[in-house]
Amino acid sequence: MPKLKVLKLDPSAHPPERANPGDLGYDLFALERSVIGQGETKVIRSGIVLEFPEGWGAIIKDRSSVAVKGVTVCAGVIDSGYRGEIKVALYNHSGGDFTVERDMKIAQLIPTPVTDWRVTVVEKLNDTERGDGGFGSSGAYKK
Repeated sequence: MPKLKVLKLDPSAHPPERANPGDLGYDLFALERSVIGQGETKVIRSGIVLEFPEGWGAIIKDRSSVAVKGVTVCAGVIDSGYRGEIKVALYNHSGGDFTVERDMKIAQLIPTPVTDWRVTVVEKLNDTERGDGGFGSSGAYKK
């Protein structure tokens, strides 16, 4: 089984953990207390550095319990070669201040395989049934 290596920059930092077997995301924890004002983006420290198994990286996504309060992740791609502290950028659109407490679960780390595509510029793409239909093109309701 591949291993996610975790270096704790602070002895009180928590490694990512899944709440239940089979969960897709690993919870990330706040290292420090912080208040995020309404309309503000704040970077929250986790106190950890990660080394992914070869061929893996991760995406940081919202925790539903935080998102329903109006605080969402606004950045979050972690490349396999990154060796800096994992920090979570949270945006507060709740209408008031939001307090992040120390040891609070603030986001989820979603493991993602790294692709190695060869990018090729072409003169034409194959046609599809959908074509260039974008936002709303598949209809708003079940037919």
